[in-house]
Amino acid sequence: MSLSPDSVFILVSIFCVALFVLLVALWLFGPAPKKVELKEQEQKVSIEEIMKILDSPKSNILKLTKAVDMFFEHYDELDLSDYRKKNFLFAITVHRNTSTELIIHTEERLRELNPDLERDLNKTLNRALDARDI
Repeated sequence: MSLSPDSVFILVSIFCVALFVLLVALWLFGPAPKKVELKEQEQKVSIEEIMKILDSPKSNILKLTKAVDMFFEHYDELDLSDYRKKNFLFAITVHRNTSTELIIHTEERLRELNPDLERDLNKTLNRALDARDI
């Protein structure tokens, strides 16, 4: 049994149209792509992420200011020891792209939040300023 060229053309055309209709139906009524929730990722701020910004010599004043804002915004959520608080102040002070206003602001906020560390913060600030002169 042989098919005429016209019947082969009709069969191939029907198959292509059916395949096209199936693909369009799947595209229109298929499952929606899953959206990645960025809110959960943004909420997780750690001291390590903040310190990465401070340790990078390429960080400019805007990034440093953002890091300080993140630090104080999430201050209660971060697991901070006294050492980490002093290390944060030291890192802000010795960074080459920092500003005097940012150092003063950071030191004042840390003193407000930790009145018992005032003497240690003062020592840390003096050591950082001495290290900055080198």
